[in-house]
Amino acid sequence: MGLPQQLPGEQYPGRAIDVDGQVHVADDGCVYLLGGGPQRLLIWPAGSALSDPVRLPDGTELADGDPIRGSGRVVRHAALPGGRDGYWAHVTGFCDDGNDEALLLDEVSAVR
Repeated sequence: MGLPQQLPGEQYPGRAIDVDGQVHVADDGCVYLLGGGPQRLLIWPAGSALSDPVRLPDGTELADGDPIRGSGRVVRHAALPGGRDGYWAHVTGFCDDGNDEALLLDEVSAVR
């Protein structure tokens, strides 16, 4: 499945929010945001990479528990591109935390 990140050519709807919380890696390897509201699956900016758990496009490494800040959009799972048999349905089905929303990160940085 790889690291959930924005894919070229896709458009993402959603409500814009400021992001402030901590990276949380669940036992199944899915990465969520904790703090500032309900736990939500994180969809990373394009150019991010699977690492331990995430390498941002600027090379910053993030680990479980690291604080992050940025901006993004709350996106309902059903509004993600591809429909019921697409990539995003697979991702949100595997990373099912009981919430039907993901947090798509447009900009993110580590808080050091």
